[in-house]
Amino acid sequence: MKALSLTILSVLSLYYQTLVLNEVSFVYFIPNIIVSLLIFSHFYLHINFHTFLFFLIGLAMDCNNPPLFGIYTFSFMTLSYLITLIKNHIDLDIFANKIAMISLSNAAFYILFSLMSAIVYKQSYLEMAITFIVSSALNTLLSFLVISLLDFLRMLKFDPTNE
Repeated sequence: MKALSLTILSVLSLYYQTLVLNEVSFVYFIPNIIVSLLIFSHFYLHINFHTFLFFLIGLAMDCNNPPLFGIYTFSFMTLSYLITLIKNHIDLDIFANKIAMISLSNAAFYILFSLMSAIVYKQSYLEMAITFIVSSALNTLLSFLVISLLDFLRMLKFDPTNE
């Protein structure tokens, strides 16, 4: 049931990301809720399906942006691997650990993404650094909100009682 819910949520998030959020831009920052969903699925949903799912989502996002083909997939797979390595060593019930993991995950994603897009679009180092700092900070805030909402929804238990 978790895999089906994650698949449906991922497809809806992909459509929302592609149709709505790609039109929003602030200092080269486009909000990315797929990263938030990837972080949430790795830390809170204990299934083995999410890496393959985010590989497919990365391919779908890459098809929307041909000059950067492969960057989303590579970034998602690298982030997935890094989170898998460290998720058993972190207690996410502690608020500071949760903020640190969201910040580090977004920083890891955006350092890869900024570096590769700077190479493709031939940006200067200053422009790449500004893009990385702004994107990482703003997406960390967005990720914290999205992950908190998904965690709250996950904790709700809809268990009908037999009367």
